[in-house]
Amino acid sequence: MKVTLSALLLVTTFMSSTSSGAVNVSVTVSTTQAVSFIDELFVGVTLDSSLLPTPQHWGGLDFSSQKVQALAKGLSPCYLRIGGTEGDGLTFDPTGNGTVDVKRSFTGATWDAVNTFAKDVNWKFIFGLNALKRKEGQWDPTNAKELLQYNSAKGYQLAGFELGNEPDIFPGQYNITVSGSQLGKDFYTFKKLLRSTPGYEVTPVIGPDMASVTGAKSQFFADFFTGGGDKAVDRITFHQYYTNGETANLTDFTDSKLMDNLVSNIETALDVTRRTNPLTPVWLGETSSCYHGGAPGISDRYVAGFLWLDKLGVAARMGLEAVLRQDFYAASYGLIDNDTFEPLPDYWLTVLYKRLVGGAVFSVEATVDNSTIRAYAHCTKTSISYGYMPGGVTMYFLLTTDNNTSITFPQFPGQPVDVFWLTPVDGLTSMKVALNNKQLDLVNNSLPELKPYRTEENTITFPGKSFGFLVFPEANVASCSSQ
Repeated sequence: MKVTLSALLLVTTFMSSTSSGAVNVSVTVSTTQAVSFIDELFVGVTLDSSLLPTPQHWGGLDFSSQKVQALAKGLSPCYLRIGGTEGDGLTFDPTGNGTVDVKRSFTGATWDAVNTFAKDVNWKFIFGLNALKRKEGQWDPTNAKELLQYNSAKGYQLAGFELGNEPDIFPGQYNITVSGSQLGKDFYTFKKLLRSTPGYEVTPVIGPDMASVTGAKSQFFADFFTGGGDKAVDRITFHQYYTNGETANLTDFTDSKLMDNLVSNIETALDVTRRTNPLTPVWLGETSSCYHGGAPGISDRYVAGFLWLDKLGVAARMGLEAVLRQDFYAASYGLIDNDTFEPLPDYWLTVLYKRLVGGAVFSVEATVDNSTIRAYAHCTKTSISYGYMPGGVTMYFLLTTDNNTSITFPQFPGQPVDVFWLTPVDGLTSMKVALNNKQLDLVNNSLPELKPYRTEENTITFPGKSFGFLVFPEANVASCSSQ
């Protein structure tokens, strides 16, 4: 017998939306040696700096909401990065009574609110400073010093500072050009400022938050390091989006060729950074499915999970150390609804990733190519609630075709498998997702139990155009036993 009853239910429930052709695939994990490692902060989130000015009222996001706090805690520990295009036009005005236009400034009260929230939900706050505060062609640190002094007086601890957002497109955004080498000098100036300011001796400098590292932009990226950025940055960041949200369509989100573009982007970034900074961690410092705010009606729906989960798999396998999702709230690619704060499909996917996926990353071999099934494997994250001890393996899969797919695991015969499979409640553009056929909803503003079903079958069948996680808790992999 190949298929468990629960797995069969998964298939038959969605048979009407899948073709009759089935795919059989055998999957093997190379567990003898990890290809890379991630930590519990690998997946983070962002908020856009456009929400900071007082008239914006955080775009409606209510930090005091019990629901918002519960959802945020569900992702902890977690980086929160606030940055974005608007950040390079903002001034810190502690009292809000200064001469700066309130639409282009943020206050001490705003700073207090986000720091208090981050502490309450166990998030680690990263902030992007304005790189276009300039004097005689160089960055002017005057306003940054004012923010640092205010922050110190309040006793807030930040996980890092950035300087500028997407400097390679300043000419188009602000009609201002700052060369890569000059930006490197500016970063080094900032690094010296931080190290000489009490309380910031070890605060990481993060950047340069490139919009792109490919084509002509790769030279800007390289110039940043040779200009002084190599001595300044403690974390290297670049941004990535697959396509334009204004023109994207549904099929883009399950397009394996589009997914593969991320691989070449990371290869380019690593090629540049290894020349000067081979040991400095590289992050996707801002990323989502589509730029320009996402694709309305698609980027916050079930189908967006294909690009998101694949991005996490590719980034981990290729050695990136953090992926910061644009964004937790707002626009068309948030993890929670803009009006109700209800969790959207990618929220649940992210929670499961953070609960199930551990540090060591393994390569995976499958008997079909990655246009049919995309597979990733890690050590299982140890868990008291699930009873997962060191030694387990977690795999996650994206089935990008319409075909039902039967997956066989020859190296784990007769072993128990915990299945966490996510399917849409109402088609690929559903705003609701089901875990093992049970719709996921908050319970009294709290997260429900995210229960797997367990099987000992060696072959499990899943519906096409779906994704999920499988945990092999008794895999007894030596490289996972010491984590």
